Amino acid sequence: MNSLSTLVFTNELPPAKKLGEELLLIYDQILAQKSPVFKKWSQSIALKYAVKAGEHLKDIEKFPGHIKAITKLTEQTSVKKLTIVVVGGGSVGDFGGFVASVLKRGVRLIHIPSTWLAAIDSAHGGKTALNVGGAKNQIGTFYPADQILMVRSVLMAQPEARAFEGFGELVKIALIQGGKLWTELAKEKHVNAKTLWKHLQAAVQAKYKVVAKDPHEKKGIRHVLNLGHTVGHVLESYYELPHGIAINYGLDFALRFSVQAKVMKPAELTRIYDQPVMGFLLSPLRDDLISVKSKDLTEYRRLLLSDKKKTKAATLRFVFVAKPGKTVIKEVSVDELLIELCRQREEELHG
Repeated sequence: MNSLSTLVFTNELPPAKKLGEELLLIYDQILAQKSPVFKKWSQSIALKYAVKAGEHLKDIEKFPGHIKAITKLTEQTSVKKLTIVVVGGGSVGDFGGFVASVLKRGVRLIHIPSTWLAAIDSAHGGKTALNVGGAKNQIGTFYPADQILMVRSVLMAQPEARAFEGFGELVKIALIQGGKLWTELAKEKHVNAKTLWKHLQAAVQAKYKVVAKDPHEKKGIRHVLNLGHTVGHVLESYYELPHGIAINYGLDFALRFSVQAKVMKPAELTRIYDQPVMGFLLSPLRDDLISVKSKDLTEYRRLLLSDKKKTKAATLRFVFVAKPGKTVIKEVSVDELLIELCRQREEELHG
């Protein structure tokens, strides 16, 4: 199986018959409620499995019920002819991709991301995942989709708030890539759906450039894509934040920690935050969200210790930024991360 998927950018959903001989559609149920275009299109597919999006969908304890229903639904299909078409955001993509990787020992997969977050990041790179014990993405497979369709009409139909949730992943890949992607994005004075569509192809190509060098995360190269995610995942789980919002916090933490760790010069941080687009990174977020009381820190510690980026007992690989286009991966202890969280919170409160 190829480690990279075929990318197709299109204005409208393609006729279902062009996607494969036998189709199973796994989709976010809200699409059928909110999108007349999707509802009409989906009616041409006989086998359908609607799911409710969210991290709960990926709970390993609920998976046996899902796979039992899906196995029954597809019992008359041919493993050679079946294609699973997944339409949804990140959680639906993780779930649907995992199903495709294990059903009948693996069937053809097509992703049609319906959120900006999925279109920019999670639909690409072949990762699938389920959650265990409240900790994100503890089990999964590498199973790249045969095709990923970027459908403009589907993405533009989202509420404007979803564009902001995808923005953090766009900033992340731009900081990793640097060059034209960063300079073009940095000068944007608006963050909306048009902004995201404008930079989407370049952002996806930047991610594929990293994935191609390390498709199965064996060399450590691909770890750079975790920029902003170490603390981001903790906040996502603890405060039940949307993934994209949590990553905004995680990026801000990583950039500031980069200066504290002497990876980035203070003047570089100032240059980054002086860019128009960075004014949107934390602007709609609550300043008082992150707490550093002892009970919070205890839970942060537990979540950090369950992180897949752990290298030994209480140490993780952390992605720092020296400047846009230059990242540095270092091992840091969980205690160092918690101390830095406290330091940044004190800095916010007292300047």
